[in-house]
Amino acid sequence: MPQARPKVLLLTPSAPFPPTNGGMLRIVSLVEALKDDFDFSLLTFAYAEGEKKFTDAAKLIALEGLFKEVHSVPKETITDDPKCCPPLPRIAREWFSPAMAAAVMKLSPAYDILHVEFLNIAFYVRYSRARVSFLTEHDLGHLSLFNSYFREWTGLRRFAEIPEWLKVRSYHSAVCAEYSRVVTLTEFDRDLLAARIPAGRLHLVKTGTSLARFPFREPRREHLAAPLIYVGHYPHYPNEDAALWFCRDIFPLVLKKDPAVRLVLAGSQPAPSIEALAAPGAPVTVTGEVPDINACLSAAGVFVAPLRLGFGIKGKVLEAFSAGIPVVATSLVARGLAEAVPGRHLLVADSPAAFAAAVLRLRTDFALYRDLALAARQLVEKHYSWANLSKELARAYTSALPTGEAG
Repeated sequence: MPQARPKVLLLTPSAPFPPTNGGMLRIVSLVEALKDDFDFSLLTFAYAEGEKKFTDAAKLIALEGLFKEVHSVPKETITDDPKCCPPLPRIAREWFSPAMAAAVMKLSPAYDILHVEFLNIAFYVRYSRARVSFLTEHDLGHLSLFNSYFREWTGLRRFAEIPEWLKVRSYHSAVCAEYSRVVTLTEFDRDLLAARIPAGRLHLVKTGTSLARFPFREPRREHLAAPLIYVGHYPHYPNEDAALWFCRDIFPLVLKKDPAVRLVLAGSQPAPSIEALAAPGAPVTVTGEVPDINACLSAAGVFVAPLRLGFGIKGKVLEAFSAGIPVVATSLVARGLAEAVPGRHLLVADSPAAFAAAVLRLRTDFALYRDLALAARQLVEKHYSWANLSKELARAYTSALPTGEAG
């Protein structure tokens, strides 16, 4: 008699469709790669009222082909009423729902694994009755007051947030101890957590990219003059900060040497501060969400990744690598790509002057442009394909489950 496939209940803050940001794309890609070996079901929040209920309903329907079962809890049930909300830091309190807690308690006993995505909803493990629990740490920026991904923890405002930051750190330590396994995205993140979490409970499952979705574009000289591009999901503050820093401090230096250069800021939900960059006559285009980001990449010359905040691995850079678009990035970005060698796979710069110089170099040096594009594509083929990376998650699931308990 064939052995039953392990059953995984995936808990997410919102429906991961369409996969318009790195976190959603990672979730969908891993489930797609492993759905023949594990039975995945989804539990998530969705609006039940107002105009957004129709959009969220459509998202859930679209995901029925990927997940064996799709369950949702009305987002309107989230409450910070102290009568029912347990003591939590603000980032978690903003996601507490008695209805979601009840749903986890009701559904989880039927599953071998509860897999929670993102720290802000990690506390729901306290309501789980699944045999094993997994947490994915997408970005460890909350551990650093000076390299945080929170808008509120920047500038002088960060000092007023020290009490909240301490609450988050305490919450992080406590909740991680309640999970069977914690998944990290980079070696740097894994090593950072190793001081807090036993090595046997840490698993490295890198973020990858779809080589088929982002086919390689053979470099040509005319690509040197194509627009620069940055891609981001702008509600995630590090993306807003990166775009603003580039446009205010770096791009003017590029324009001074090359007045014809143009910049495309692509990606979902641009903040007003981002939209303002595309004022009439400005050399900046803000696209908003696009149906296929590959179309934007294929029309670009150089991918800029001027990120200064956060941790983790940047899927957007892997997409550029796959598509053959040379990348200029900060050392923070390069840190998440252990196999990438500065000068061979991408150019790395941290000051405005150095970043601008690297961009200008790629707009004039075709040999370097071509060599970076070819080497970066080879890198993702070898180290960052979802087909290979998903095997690491499969091994983590299997090793966490007691023999014979699946199903």
